Amino acid sequence: MNETKAHILIVDDELVICKSCEKIFRRAGHSTASVTSGREALTILAGKTFDVVFTDLKMMDMGGLEVLQAVREQYPTTVVVIITGYATIASAVETMRSGAFDYLPKPFTPAELLAVLDRALEKRKLLIMAEPDYEYSEEGGFEGLVGKSPAMREVYRLVQKVGPTDSTVLIIGESGTGKDLTAKAIHQQSKRKNSTFFAIDISTLSSTLLESELFGHAKGSFTGATADRPGVFEVANHGTIFLDEIGNLPVETQTRLLRVLQEKEFLPVGSTTVKKVDVRLVFATNQNLKQLVGAGKFREDLYYRLNVFPIRLPSLRERREDIPELVQHFLRKYCVAIERETPRVQPEAMELLMNYHWPGNVRELEHAIERLTILIEGNEIEPIHISAALYKTDSALRSMIPKDSVELKNLKKKIRESSVQEIEKLFIEEALIRNNWNVSKAAREVNMQRSNFQALMRKYRITRPDSPA
Repeated sequence: MNETKAHILIVDDELVICKSCEKIFRRAGHSTASVTSGREALTILAGKTFDVVFTDLKMMDMGGLEVLQAVREQYPTTVVVIITGYATIASAVETMRSGAFDYLPKPFTPAELLAVLDRALEKRKLLIMAEPDYEYSEEGGFEGLVGKSPAMREVYRLVQKVGPTDSTVLIIGESGTGKDLTAKAIHQQSKRKNSTFFAIDISTLSSTLLESELFGHAKGSFTGATADRPGVFEVANHGTIFLDEIGNLPVETQTRLLRVLQEKEFLPVGSTTVKKVDVRLVFATNQNLKQLVGAGKFREDLYYRLNVFPIRLPSLRERREDIPELVQHFLRKYCVAIERETPRVQPEAMELLMNYHWPGNVRELEHAIERLTILIEGNEIEPIHISAALYKTDSALRSMIPKDSVELKNLKKKIRESSVQEIEKLFIEEALIRNNWNVSKAAREVNMQRSNFQALMRKYRITRPDSPA
């Protein structure tokens, strides 16, 4: 007997099969329900959760394939087993390719039925363990973050975990990786989501204005301070404050920020009245704060206060498998904005997008797609459009438009060669970086002779960068 009681739905237009299965399962200690049509099955599934569905393949109103499809789409952790007659076993095997877990040919013995159930329940456990505890939609992703790569799924998991807490979060990532969106996602997952979210980019403010912007100032505290003015910490009380590029914060301001983190209070510029504050702080940086600490540019005690819960965002180069979904996401966004039909991306064009090195990460990709939606006139995005958007300015694009088919053919060839050279150069550089610029190791890893590898290094003038001072 199975130790864990399971909830099982039997779907078969033969009432005798339903009753027989229910009898076997109940004797084994399980809870059951049965219906004689696919439509009834969908109705009962809408009101109750089942672990396993046993459904006949051939039924009058709705077949097992349709039941299977509906269960997969709406109840992804429910396991489906197909029941079939001997004549349709081949069809049942085909349905397994569509997502069914197993099939059970008629007639079957009680032992065979329970054996299939045990295997299905093991599969159910694995599905539940693998089910993410965050919601991801095809239109908006996870709180505006798009991509299903393992690296991004880990980001979603961490955001989901830390969001409901009041812990300080440090988001680490290159420019353009989505640090601002991640901070907003943390806010949306928190108990403060209905309160203020205030974002400040430290690098955009001068040191003289920064403290006034953050902590406010009293009337007469400096020239032009004609009245008391609240700062970000006061305005965002009970909400979330996102401080981007925290590595650029002046050392003297770091001391005041540390007081906020430790004591939950601050002193406006020129004031003698301490103000209490209740805010959630999220920080972001594209710098190595540990190195800044070593260089005396960042307080060590503040660094450890910030680094309570770090979340590292992957560069777009590290999650190239997300590029097609991101492209479609941005195409929908900008095509809706200008009221045009979403164009199709030719496979060769998508390949160019996936092989480009994207130094500006997702932000650069978004801007490239925005330009494309404005520039292209047809219903397809071709490789020539991608090359022009990535390697040329808009004015250059106008000047390079071919005048006849011969010029078009030559231009396509030139663009292909340019793209191949770009990829070839990146291929060599990435191999060297992975192997700490050891030429022999890099050549072996990519299965090239050392002489050929070095020839490509000379071709693209690739040399080991100078060591940092």
